[in-house]
Amino acid sequence: MKLYTVNDLASKTFTKPFVMLTDRDAIEGFRHVCNEPETPYAKHPQDYTLVNIGSFDERTGVLTLSDSQLVLARALDLKHKKLNKEQIANKIAELKLELEGAE
Repeated sequence: MKLYTVNDLASKTFTKPFVMLTDRDAIEGFRHVCNEPETPYAKHPQDYTLVNIGSFDERTGVLTLSDSQLVLARALDLKHKKLNKEQIANKIAELKLELEGAE
């Protein structure tokens, strides 16, 4: 299992560490909270960065910390951006073309 934390750049602090099986799982969980409107991550996405800080072996109980923090994602990059009507129309056209090509 891997060990993660979120760096709050504004307050220069980190959240309590948490474990996930994979980087992908951690990024998807972070993406979810970054898009919950009432969370600080959604309100101030420029301030938050997800980092891997080590691993935990659940068989041996050994916690291994990394020498450096590996940045996996920034909240700003994961936050869904609202599209205007023209952008939505373009996306729909792209998807239609993609579906027609798959037939």
